[in-house]
Amino acid sequence: MLAWIEREERYVPAHQFPAVIIELAQSRNTDMDKLLRGTGVFWEDYLSGELILKPDQCLQLITNLRRLLPGNDIPYLLGHRLYPGNFGASINPVWFASHLSEAIDHFVLCQASLSPLLHIRKSVDPDYLYLHWQNNITDTEHFHFLLQLSMTAITSLLNHLCEAEPSWDYLLPGPLDNEEQYQVNFGSRVFANQHIAAMRVPRSQLSTACRQANVNNAVIARNQFLAAWSQQPPLGFVAYIDQCIRTHLPHQLTLEVLAEQLCISPATLKRKLKKHDTRFQDRYDSVRKELAIDWLTRQQLTYDEIAERLHFHDIRNLRRAFKRWTGTLPSSIKPLSPAKTTP
Repeated sequence: MLAWIEREERYVPAHQFPAVIIELAQSRNTDMDKLLRGTGVFWEDYLSGELILKPDQCLQLITNLRRLLPGNDIPYLLGHRLYPGNFGASINPVWFASHLSEAIDHFVLCQASLSPLLHIRKSVDPDYLYLHWQNNITDTEHFHFLLQLSMTAITSLLNHLCEAEPSWDYLLPGPLDNEEQYQVNFGSRVFANQHIAAMRVPRSQLSTACRQANVNNAVIARNQFLAAWSQQPPLGFVAYIDQCIRTHLPHQLTLEVLAEQLCISPATLKRKLKKHDTRFQDRYDSVRKELAIDWLTRQQLTYDEIAERLHFHDIRNLRRAFKRWTGTLPSSIKPLSPAKTTP
């Protein structure tokens, strides 16, 4: 079994994530030939229920949808429709979870099916549980569209399952592109210009009971999912590379060292990175930026500590790199406050 999934591999069942795109387009009387143009998909193949798509075909489907239905509400409408959907054994462990923490853990476990284009990583600190979003297969131009869709889908699903709705905070990179949609779908607890893409919920709420709780069904569903995906790696190529870099730090990492770890040549690694619209330095900087922001906002490490962990000779080099990564200096990144914040 390979350690990662690449963009030319077929692993996305058309009746799962792509189906919600097709069904929304149908509800708006969209021409199906135009929606499927360039995907290599025929309507009869889709209706067979056996069609498996490549990530690039899914991205082309999204490109077509956004051209045909350019409204700002489209990713949110898709998110509200996505789960439970036709995900079968992939969604059932979440559906039968006993409490919020278990539902989140099951979702992260099953995300290879539930979230094929974006990777979701969980982290925990003394106050919050975080869900972080990143590209999974390729460095796609649709990241913000998929982020809005995915955050809406998880919020809708877990709000429905939990007996009391979790108090999610939404940490979003850059300014809000459509403030009204964020207010309608996420409420007032939106933190803009965070340089990260994440949701967080207070740890005190993780024991919130779920309405559909069934211990036996949850165990059976989890085992069914693991059996169905036993031959499928859980991460796309980009997410896998980022994980390798994150794991290797604080040791310094080069493309050659990473290639050796992956048991491929440096030239092959370069070709694979280029095929996925990225480079080693892009991935290395992306992970270091993510860690630097985390250490500044959540752990509140000193600049000296961060510079040492990220292999900068001094604070000046750290500041220069941080300015290049984020467009701002580390001193402008403030610790995340638990106080209620509006956009």
